Amino acid sequence: MAAYKTQKEKVDDQRTYLVVKDNALIQKAKYNLTANEQKLVNYVITMIKPGEEEFKKYEIRALDFARLCGIDPKNVYRDFRNMIDSIDEKAFWVNIDNRVIKLRWFNEPEYNERKGTISLILDSRIKTYLLGIQNNFTEYELYNILSMTSKYSPRLYELAKSYAYKGHVDISIDALRENLMADVYSAFGNFKQRVLSPAIKEINEYTDITVSYDCITDKGELVKGRLQGKRITHIRLYIENKDTLDRFATYNKTVSKIEKRNLQFKGQLSLNFDDSGKLVEIA
Repeated sequence: MAAYKTQKEKVDDQRTYLVVKDNALIQKAKYNLTANEQKLVNYVITMIKPGEEEFKKYEIRALDFARLCGIDPKNVYRDFRNMIDSIDEKAFWVNIDNRVIKLRWFNEPEYNERKGTISLILDSRIKTYLLGIQNNFTEYELYNILSMTSKYSPRLYELAKSYAYKGHVDISIDALRENLMADVYSAFGNFKQRVLSPAIKEINEYTDITVSYDCITDKGELVKGRLQGKRITHIRLYIENKDTLDRFATYNKTVSKIEKRNLQFKGQLSLNFDDSGKLVEIA
């Protein structure tokens, strides 16, 4: 007989579930989701079972998602619905083989107020990027993005992770700005301050990789120091996998930060229900 797990233990397990994506969805897609919206999309992706050939309807408990991420559960069900509505309005684009394809994340959301759950299906048109992937894919444990607050951090993390096998990659500033949907920061100084620096700080602090970069000028010069008077067109992004001890320490740090937030909401995260919506425990 399988050991009984509390809802909290189940959520702890979910933080180590794998997000697996085709690299095309990471490197060639453009979408503008908030940090929490990205966490929700990737949480749903972790529910895909190996060998699945079609998407199934996935049920998400609002309080579980709040506990997973350390989100204030006071109005979590309302906020959860708003998040789904917002994601539904944000179709995204993937550039494949000189074709630009417009896609959506979710279909058929169903709300159950009594159980505090939402059921939904991933859009069938993104199936090729999430199911049956054999080559050119990236995978990571969900915990890596759960403490992030900048919407650019999960996107830059996934991009860096997809190139980690190479150790470094040269990326056009224009292409990176477009990929991250950060066109508002047209000047490199603003882009660095508002996008690159906070994202890299969170990646290095909360994830299983470390990232740094050097700038490349329009003349192909690699710049490690002062940028004054130089036109920066690319960056060289350096990606290094943390060793086992560092990854373990980072995981503990990330989860401790989330649980510290959850302690602030103790009592609001205590209700647990069975599949019929009946209260079964206080955790």
